[in-house]
Amino acid sequence: MWLLPPRNSASARVWLKLRQPLGLWVAGGMMHLALPPVGWGGLAFGAIVPLWWVCQARCRIGSAALAGLWWGLGFYGSSLVWVWDLHPLMWIGIDPLPSWLISRAIWLFLSLWGACLSSLWAVLMARYICGHRWWWELLAGVTLWCSLEALWSYSPLWWISVSLSQSPHGFVHLSRLAGPTTLTAVVLAVNGLITLALRHNRRYLGYGVVVLVAALLLNGGLAATVAADQGPGLRVGIIQGNIPTREKLTPEGIRRAWLDYTRGYRELVAAGAEAVLTPEGALPILWQPGQVNLLTSSIQQAGVPLWLGTFMSVPDGHHQVLLTLDEHGQIYSRYNKVNLVLLGEYIPDWLSGVVQRLSTLQSRLIPGESDQVFRTPWGNAVVLICFESAFSHRSRGQVYSGGEFILSVANNDPYRRQLMAQHHGHDVLRAVEGNRWLVRATNTGLSAVIDPKGTTRWLSEPDRFITHTATIYRRQHLTPYSRFGDWLLPLLGVATIATGYSAAFRRRGWR
Repeated sequence: MWLLPPRNSASARVWLKLRQPLGLWVAGGMMHLALPPVGWGGLAFGAIVPLWWVCQARCRIGSAALAGLWWGLGFYGSSLVWVWDLHPLMWIGIDPLPSWLISRAIWLFLSLWGACLSSLWAVLMARYICGHRWWWELLAGVTLWCSLEALWSYSPLWWISVSLSQSPHGFVHLSRLAGPTTLTAVVLAVNGLITLALRHNRRYLGYGVVVLVAALLLNGGLAATVAADQGPGLRVGIIQGNIPTREKLTPEGIRRAWLDYTRGYRELVAAGAEAVLTPEGALPILWQPGQVNLLTSSIQQAGVPLWLGTFMSVPDGHHQVLLTLDEHGQIYSRYNKVNLVLLGEYIPDWLSGVVQRLSTLQSRLIPGESDQVFRTPWGNAVVLICFESAFSHRSRGQVYSGGEFILSVANNDPYRRQLMAQHHGHDVLRAVEGNRWLVRATNTGLSAVIDPKGTTRWLSEPDRFITHTATIYRRQHLTPYSRFGDWLLPLLGVATIATGYSAAFRRRGWR
């Protein structure tokens, strides 16, 4: 105790002012540790307690907003540190110092955008929700966070959800019911009950245990009901090209891409692959239909279709695409990437004069239509290019339209393993939600094969040239989420409004 300064000292007063924001920032960092690659999912069931505690104090709007901001910076800021790996950007003509500043500015912008979610939640909780009956506060708090995440998921900056804390080893099977909302609701409910127990009555802690046990049993029950695979399998080959973005846009890099992907294709065909999958932008060129080249000649000789990541021209610019090249090397089907990376693949007009373009092509990238159906010789497939893996509704719509397996392709260069592991976590959730096999090919890792139970059957080592073959199966069964979408969120909303009005009527003596 003698190490602590006197209570009336200047250092003690500074500490008292910093204690709350520092504690909230640390709590947000704890939630970050629940995400891949650390994956301590249990931390998620307590990391939001400090923020909920502050809201229950019925603090002023400004204090609540700052509390949510500090917690959000701890969570989203730590989770998005991989953005720093954009530096150095000399390969697109930006000097070292501006490159460092740009990478940090983008990280701060993305972190603040995520922190706006937790800040808005804290303001609405402190102003309108906390202080009422405990069960309504709990229900409204859960509903509000789930609603904000659903709203944020339709923005071009979406990446991190509380639900990701349960992937790949948590309550992932709950997502079969209503997608990410199911996982987020369980995490928020337990945090709310722990807060109520600490502030009011220990019996609420028992309710939290009941919620966790029920979630555990339901998760196990849903896992046990996954039907066995039927019908013939499909032998898919995966090529992890490992050509860094800084190199593959040069003439030497493009030459290497032609050679390495052709070599990988031939290796996989020799290993018995019936189809071969390449990463996002494997060939960073404008693909011309009907062209004859090293790759199409190999396809014609082997007669094995190829899913190729490349680019194609349209009147207003270019699409980033995944092509099905049939056994003759001709385009059988095409998927145009829908969710382009803001500040990476496109710049809004109002920002074009301020932010340098960081995309892989100098011309404009155009998003694809949201209702595309990707046909293959083995039935329809779900396609997720790059960070489309984070958008559950993108995968769900394609499953509902007949997608029987999932093809996920990404670049992931120059980012560290943190980003790779988070991307893999998203893909695990998409495979489980849709009850589909998922094959993932990336440029630098992590490439993977994931079954409908969320089990990773194979995971590559990063930053290596790798080829791998695996057998997957087509599936047609629709989960409740695939069939009905996020039905839980409107149900929570109706329950919150109904119970809120009911409580108000009782307070006023209405029957």
